[in-house]
Amino acid sequence: MKKAEFVGLVAEQLGKTKKETGKILDVVFGTIEKALVEHGEVPLGDLGKFVVKEQAGRTGRNPQTGEPIDIPARNVVKYKASKHAKELV
Repeated sequence: MKKAEFVGLVAEQLGKTKKETGKILDVVFGTIEKALVEHGEVPLGDLGKFVVKEQAGRTGRNPQTGEPIDIPARNVVKYKASKHAKELV
């Protein structure tokens, strides 16, 4: 599903225009991003939560030359599904 399709579904349920709904969702997504940076975790009700985790550095390979390259440690966003969400799918 693309963002435009998602916006359309939400707009339909809210009885709002796609433009209004798009603005609302942009604010929601921006708030999630800000909360991840500041708090490292964002609960999503019965769906689960987003969590910031540190991914360890490792050695990889350049696919063209086969030479080893160092991949530094970094923070990544992980999604942890709740029991309810797991049962839905």
